[in-house]
Order: sequence, then C-alpha cells, then structure tokens
Amino acid sequence: MARSWINAAKNGKGWTVFWYDPDGKQRQQTLKLKRDAEAVRTKIERELDLGVYVDVRQSKEPLAAVFERWATSRGVENSSVKQYRTILNRNIRPFFGSRSIAAIKLSDVQEWVAWMISTYNYKSSTLQFRLNILTSVFTWAMDNELIGRNPAKKATLPGSRAKTRRVQKADIQVPKREDVHAIIAGAPGRYQGMLWVMAGCGLRLGEAMGLSRDRIDFKAKTITVDRQVAGDGDTGSGKFGAQRLRHIKWRDEDDHGRVVPLPDAVALGLRRHLKQHGTWGPDGLLFCNKTRTGFLYPEYWYQSVWMPALSAANVAYFKTHCLRHFYASSLLAQGVPMTEVSAWLGHSSVSVTEEYYAHLMPDAPDRARQAIDAALGLVKPVEEEEPEADESVA
Repeated sequence: MARSWINAAKNGKGWTVFWYDPDGKQRQQTLKLKRDAEAVRTKIERELDLGVYVDVRQSKEPLAAVFERWATSRGVENSSVKQYRTILNRNIRPFFGSRSIAAIKLSDVQEWVAWMISTYNYKSSTLQFRLNILTSVFTWAMDNELIGRNPAKKATLPGSRAKTRRVQKADIQVPKREDVHAIIAGAPGRYQGMLWVMAGCGLRLGEAMGLSRDRIDFKAKTITVDRQVAGDGDTGSGKFGAQRLRHIKWRDEDDHGRVVPLPDAVALGLRRHLKQHGTWGPDGLLFCNKTRTGFLYPEYWYQSVWMPALSAANVAYFKTHCLRHFYASSLLAQGVPMTEVSAWLGHSSVSVTEEYYAHLMPDAPDRARQAIDAALGLVKPVEEEEPEADESVA
C-alpha cells in the first residue's frame, strides 16, 4: 500500500496530497498547483523515511506559545521561569512574533542572533546563553513531536566558543583587599555583616539575605548555606516576583546545602551585627529591610546600600558578585585545593570552578615545580650554565 499519493481536488480546484502518518491515520492537504503538491508529497515521504514526520496541524503552534509551555511545564524553579519569561518577552516575541515553530529555519535563527547584537549589543556569553535556551526549546518541541528538526542546532555565533570563554574569564573582576575593607566601612552598619559574609565566606547575594542565626556555628567556626531569599514567590497573579525564603535547591528539599568555614574576621563582624541589630522574623534572619518589616529586596540593596558604599569608598563600580570572586581567588592564591573551593562555592562540579578561576592561579606552576623537586629529593636548586647553542650530545 502506497504511503502517499496525489489526486485532483474534488472541486476541480487544485490538487490534494494524501498520506498515512506513522499511526496509520490518513491525512491530506490541498494545494493550488500540482508542483506544490508534488513538493509536499516528496517532503512528507522524506520525513517518513527519516522518522521525523510531524503532524502539520501541531506544527502551526507559534514559537512564542511553545516557548511559554517549555518554560512552565517542566517543573523548573520559579526563578528560572521568571528568567525564561524575560527572555521570551525581550528576545523571542519582538523578533519572531506569531510565526509558527515549524516555519523557523536556520537562516531565521542566524538573523535573530544578528538582531540581538544590533539591538542590545550583547556580549558573546549572553548570546551563547540565549542561543542555548532557544536550542533547548526546539529540542523539547522535537521530543513532543511538534517539529521534526532543530533549526538552532547548527546556528553559529560571531567568534569561537574558545573566544567566548576567554571573554568570560576576562570579565571576572577581583576587587583588591583594601577596596573590600573600604566598601564594608562605607556601608550602613546594619549591612556590614552581610558584606563580611559575602567576601569572607563566598555567599551569593540571596544566600546572604537568607542567613539565619541557627545556621551560624561560632564554636565549630562554620556556616551552613542551605537557604536563600529569592524573588520567585507567587504574587497571586500567576506571575513570580514576590520575595520568599526557600531552599537553595528548590526541587531538592532533602539536600543539606553546604558547610563553609567561618573565618575569625567574618565571625567578628557577625557577632558585632548580632549585638547591635539582632535578628528578624520567625526564622531569625540577620539581614532584613530597613524598617525591619520584611525581606531585603535586591533593588533596595543596590540603590541604598551597595552603590552608596562604592561611592563612600571611592571605588569604581563592580557587581556584588565580585566579592565572591574575591573569596575564590583568595583561597586559590593560598594554595587551597580547587575541589574544596568548589564545594564551598556550591558549584555543581569542579569543572565549573576551574573554567572560571583556574587562570587566577599564576603561581601554580611554581608550586608544582617545588612539589616535584621536594618529592625527588632536591633540597637546593642546582645552578648550571646554559649549554652552548651548538653543543651536541655524543
């Protein structure tokens, strides 16, 4: 039995392509010109042969609608959904509009990349991130049999991936020790302890906001990092934006988080904070908003704490996340193993830590040479004259 064939339309206007889909159901599509009908029949035969056939009725769904379903139906964290919707509204809808997902070709994806560069002047790392997101959306659509191929899979960006990684590393800004001290001194007293925790224990901003008294063990000199304040709570409107205290791994409440060392300098700052400002709320949080009535919002932090502290310290702008870079680079510079640094930072793997911070260890070769010299029993370096350029070994 033939899988596809063409007949003249019953009304005498056009040509109808008939075929059986992989489930054995008969489908049809009518076109005005016979050559167009032949092209559709050839395309369907090829898709059936390759196993990538998709019902044309499903493939008419707009890319933006598929993107929304991808963002909200996979059980990801609310913070991720919020981020995906921002990309959808800023980068997907303005360019692709209501175009169906099946109509998007590789050339369209390449034009989209060029549009983001001309419109937003995104860095290579940002372009790569958004392209990865769109590629994931198309892959999900293929898995759900909405399309038969991924047009973003072979899309390219200006420059190479290696160059993108080099740019990412170059973007890592490590503040000087004196600048860190000046910024802490320039911040309001009730938030100085928070800066100590970020620079001295490597906590992210949300993790510092979610630090409570029961997570600090002054005797054992450790801090347990298992919660954070995140702006991904349900606002009641179906969107996420309300502040809430939640586990750092939203889908894994059984995860115990990570335990980081508590240096004496940070412990002193936290003791001072507890003595002068105490805690807030039923969870005993150390850092709340100015009026002590709720969570600390990032917008207030940046505008009323961070920026004034930079100004008071007379330090050029850098992000608060750079305090985390200060923490990591300080540990690595003192020879702390990268596996331990990675664990204290809460990275998913050592490779993530290595990718971002390995270049901040310029003395690593010297330590390696000294270690091997010691292992081989060489106590004092042996100075030898350089061999002549034309010297040869008999």
